[in-house]
Amino acid sequence: MATDVRVPTVALLVACNDRRTRLSEAVQRFGYAVGFEQPPAQLDAGQLAQVVTDLWLLDMAEDSPLVDWLLEHSEVPVLLGNDEIPSQKDEDYPRWQRRLYAKLGKLLGAPPIVPQLSVPTPAPATGACSVWLLGASLGGPAAVKGFLDALPAQLPVAFVYAQHIDAGFEHQLPRILGRENHWRVRNCEDGSRLQPGDVLVAPISRALKFGVDGQVCLQDSAWPGAYQPAIETLLDEVNAAFAPHCGAIIFSGMGEDGVAACGRMRRQGMQVWTQSASSAACATMPEAVQQAGFSSREGSPEELALAMRQWLEQERPVPA
Repeated sequence: MATDVRVPTVALLVACNDRRTRLSEAVQRFGYAVGFEQPPAQLDAGQLAQVVTDLWLLDMAEDSPLVDWLLEHSEVPVLLGNDEIPSQKDEDYPRWQRRLYAKLGKLLGAPPIVPQLSVPTPAPATGACSVWLLGASLGGPAAVKGFLDALPAQLPVAFVYAQHIDAGFEHQLPRILGRENHWRVRNCEDGSRLQPGDVLVAPISRALKFGVDGQVCLQDSAWPGAYQPAIETLLDEVNAAFAPHCGAIIFSGMGEDGVAACGRMRRQGMQVWTQSASSAACATMPEAVQQAGFSSREGSPEELALAMRQWLEQERPVPA
């Protein structure tokens, strides 16, 4: 005897009408139901409390009272989805689609009907761009955002961002760093590959390696040592996977995580830059690299962005 199969329901709270429409179409294409998608300007917390759903998908300003209320009171998962949504004709659309589908599947389980997702176009080899590690601790997000805001996202470079921060908060960094610029700031997804214009946020609770062709390989083990993520370890991983097409910038922070690995990169001919003490909220970490003699350039985030643009145009090793 046939039985009814329940379809998981998603409620959308999205400020932009166009983005709300595109997210609704994508969610339904995946095989989930959209049970709520009213404009948030017309809503209050009492109305949200009446919505029956399996998951909230939000695309709102982070300081919205409705977002705060849901994060505090919702009994179902709340997914923040402020990523840029490519057009369906854009070559990045299939990758965006699969990322969203993976996030929903993790929280809701697979839909009862397997969706027909777009087939992504083959990605160019990571070697077509340079890969630089951005390491930071205290004061890092503001410094790194200043650097990204001053640097065009169309350049042939991708970044791995290692920020000392409490577990869980790394999922907020893409929204913070990607605002007001065109960089694709994203959290790690196992098996993905870095592309020009990407900023990959290193995870806190799981170590990260890079496999064949620069594939992201999330480990089941934690980072070694006292720091999470371990900038020292990640510098060595970037160097091993991408040399000679790699480098590092150490921004504001406490401690000396990464100093020895910066030395190893310099001895192999790679660039290591540091934020100037005068522009850093906490100069301990960049100064440790400078005092060890491993910094090949110093400057404010904006000065380093200008130097990066010049280096990419004039000095970077050209991939074969």
